[in-house]
Amino acid sequence: MFNRRRSRPQKGGAAPAARGAPGGRGGGAVALGRDFRRFWTGALSSNLADGVMLTALPLAAATLTDDPLQISGLAIARFLPWLLFGLFAGVVVDRVDRVRLMAAANTVRCCALALLAVLVGAGQATVWWLYAVMFAAMLCEVFYDLSGRAALPEVVPAGTLDRANGRLQGGKLVAEHFAGASLAGLLFAVAAALPLALNAGAYLVGALVLLGLPAAVRRPAEPGVPARSGAGLRSVAGDLGAGLGAVFGRRGFRSVALLLALVNAAMTAQSVVLVLLVQDRFGVPEAFYGLFLSSAAAGGVLGAASTGGLVRRLGRFATCVLAFGALGALSATFALSPGAVTAGLAWCALAFAAAVVNVVAAGIWQLVVPGALLGRALSCIQTVGQGAAPLGAVLGGLLGRVDLRLPSLAAGTVIVLGTALAAPALRALSHGADAAEREATAERDRFRPGA
Repeated sequence: MFNRRRSRPQKGGAAPAARGAPGGRGGGAVALGRDFRRFWTGALSSNLADGVMLTALPLAAATLTDDPLQISGLAIARFLPWLLFGLFAGVVVDRVDRVRLMAAANTVRCCALALLAVLVGAGQATVWWLYAVMFAAMLCEVFYDLSGRAALPEVVPAGTLDRANGRLQGGKLVAEHFAGASLAGLLFAVAAALPLALNAGAYLVGALVLLGLPAAVRRPAEPGVPARSGAGLRSVAGDLGAGLGAVFGRRGFRSVALLLALVNAAMTAQSVVLVLLVQDRFGVPEAFYGLFLSSAAAGGVLGAASTGGLVRRLGRFATCVLAFGALGALSATFALSPGAVTAGLAWCALAFAAAVVNVVAAGIWQLVVPGALLGRALSCIQTVGQGAAPLGAVLGGLLGRVDLRLPSLAAGTVIVLGTALAAPALRALSHGADAAEREATAERDRFRPGA
C-alpha cells in the first residue's frame, strides 16, 4: 500500500484540505467549501456542454447523410481518444497545473464547437467536420476528466470526498442527460447552429470559472514519489511505467481495476440490445423509449446523492459489495421482468447501484494513490475500462442474437462471480482508504482552531 502524504496546514491555522474521513468531531458534517462550489460550477457548465454536443452532433449528422455507417463514425470518434491518448494524458496531468489544463481543454472545445457552429450556419459542414470536432472535443475531455478527478482531493476538506464525488456524479447526470440533451433537441429544431453555439459558450464559462481556484489545489507535491530525471520520450516512458506499476504492479490494485473493467463490459453488453429488449419484450412504444431511459438517469442521481450516507453507515467495503451484488441481481431481474413497469423500476435501481459503485470506487482510488501519481493511475484504470467496452458490445450483440435477455443474464452472472473473486482485494483496498481517511481526519482536527 502506498504511504499517504501528510496534509499541509493552511494559512491562518485553518484545517488543511486533506483527503479525509466521514465527519469531524461530534459527527457534524464538514462543509464542502467555496473552492468546491467553484469547481462544481465549472464542472456543471462543462457537463451541460457535453450533453448538448452528444445530442446535437448526431442530429447534425442525420441532416448530412442517411448512411448508418457514416453516422456510427461519430461513436468511433467519441471513444477513440481514450484508447489512443488515455495513458499519455495521465502523464501530462501529473506534470502540469491541473486547473489550467482543465481550463485549456475547455477553451479548445469552445473554439472547435464555435467553428462548427459557423460552418453549420453557413451550410459548409460535412460529416468529416463532425468527426473532427467530436474527436477533438473528446480528446480534450480525456485531459479534463483526468485532471478533475486528480485535483478533487485537493479541492475538498477532509471528510467530504465521497460526498463531493457524489455531487459531481449527480450533477453530471442532471446537466448532461436531462438539461443538455433536452436543450439540444429544442434549439436544433429552431436552427442547427444554435445548440453548437450554446455548446461553445458553456465550455468557455466552465474554463473561466475554474481559473479562480487557488494555486494550492492545482498540483500537489507528494513526498515519497521519486522525482523525474531526464526529458523527452525516456522521461515520459518512465512516468507512464510508474503509473502502470501503481495499478497493475500490485495484486490488490490490479484485481479491483480488472473488476471495474469487467463490470463496464457487462453493462455495455446490456446496453447494446436495450432498445430491442425494451420494445420487443417489454412492449414500450418508440414514443416512450426516451421516458424509459430517463428512469436510469433518475436512479443514477439518487444513487450519487445517497453514496456519502451509505459509506458513513455501512463502511466502504460493505457498500461496495452490496452495490456490486445489486448490479448483478438487478441485471437478472431486469432481463426477467414481466412487463414495462417492472423493467423500468429494475433499470432505475440498476442505475442507482451503478452510481454508488462509481462514486465509492473513485473515492477509494483518490485516497490510496498518492496525488502525484493519481492522474496516471486513473488514466490506466479508465483506459482499461474503455477498452473492455467494445468487447462487451460484441458479446452482447452475439448473445442478443440468441435471446435478447441473455446479455443481461450473462452480465449479472459475470458481475456476481467477479465480485466474489475480487472481494479480498476489494476489502484490502477499502480498508486502506479508511486508514487514509482516519489519518487525514486526525490531521485536520490537529489544526482545527480550539482543538
